[in-house]
Amino acid sequence: MILFNGNGGFMRKCFFAILIFVFCINAGFAQGIANPGAANTGVAASSPVPQMDDAVKGLAADINRKLVEKKAASIVVGQFTFQDGVPSFSAYWNNQLTGEVSNISNRPYTVFSGGQSNAEWTITGEIVEAADIVRVYSRLLRTADRAIEASFFTSFQRNEFISEMLVVNNSGGRSSSTARDSREPDSWDNPVPYEIGVDESAAAMSRSLHSGEDEDFFLLVPARDGRLVMETTGSTDTMMEFYDADSRDSLESNDDGGSSYNARIRYNVQAGRRYIAKVTGYSGATGAYSFRAYLPVQAQIAPDEFEPDNESSAAKTIEPGTSQRRTFHNGNDVDWVKFEAASSGRYIIRTRGVNSNRLDTYIELFNSNLVSIAEDDDGGDSLSSRISRQLEAGLYYLKIWCLDDDPDQPYTLSIERE
Repeated sequence: MILFNGNGGFMRKCFFAILIFVFCINAGFAQGIANPGAANTGVAASSPVPQMDDAVKGLAADINRKLVEKKAASIVVGQFTFQDGVPSFSAYWNNQLTGEVSNISNRPYTVFSGGQSNAEWTITGEIVEAADIVRVYSRLLRTADRAIEASFFTSFQRNEFISEMLVVNNSGGRSSSTARDSREPDSWDNPVPYEIGVDESAAAMSRSLHSGEDEDFFLLVPARDGRLVMETTGSTDTMMEFYDADSRDSLESNDDGGSSYNARIRYNVQAGRRYIAKVTGYSGATGAYSFRAYLPVQAQIAPDEFEPDNESSAAKTIEPGTSQRRTFHNGNDVDWVKFEAASSGRYIIRTRGVNSNRLDTYIELFNSNLVSIAEDDDGGDSLSSRISRQLEAGLYYLKIWCLDDDPDQPYTLSIERE
């Protein structure tokens, strides 16, 4: 049974947020009990929410033993505050604990609602954070003189879901502020180092944007050349900018390139070079999110016969009406091609994976002065590229590259005149 105390409308809104939290959170927990003044220690361990609820159940059992020992007649579960506010995390803890204590069979005491002030004993507490640990301190007090009879604690490994639950709500149920994460303050001159992973399982770093002007800075130093993938996850609408750390030159930016409203950037990087990814909230959005970056190991595909052709000056020729089989021998490979349009007309330029249409190619068309006049990503079959363009007679260039982090097949380039 879950009881709602105090402001019913506020608590109901918290409860709906808690339902989402229950399905999503992957929190660690550990529980301890100490006498007043004793040092509390605990170790956070990875666990699902049902085990977290077991921690509340265990806490209720410990409190019950104390109350029976003291021959308590009545108790009330009060607020659990965080930075002088009451986030939905606190509401969840309060209501779960109230429900567990209320459901203890054969208890000799009465459990009053949160609005009751004349109960003999009060259970209350606070939430604190240190580094990546969030700890809930629960205290059993004699209401009359506020003397502490016993204290208990439960620790959680902080992640994006717990950070979300620590958003302090106002009486209307909307987020009014978000707690600073443990890596603040960070800045251009003091970015947070992030160890780049090798695939999508790279460890995510939990952060929060605590105000509309907050900016989070991540320092990235790749150990090898390759196509670096950076992305945010979570429910906060984020934007990302990517810079050379030393010159602070802007290299790339993105708003909603990831899932939902998350940002995602892919960029060819050089080994040992220092880069900074800066994350902000779109239109001042605040809240918890996670950041991760990885540099996939590229598939070993042999260079094709046209290499080297990574620059326009090294472009190889293709005749309209013919096709060429080519490869991206790594994620950084770029192919430059040139062709002569013998007469004016509409020309169709296609690229497609040899084995399937799932090779994500990109084509950019330039005139003889290397001025871009057309480009395409997925205009062909599935992820294949296609440009259909009316051209005058003359020389043209193509720049072709792959958007896949790990190209796994050759591709065919063809040019036809309609």
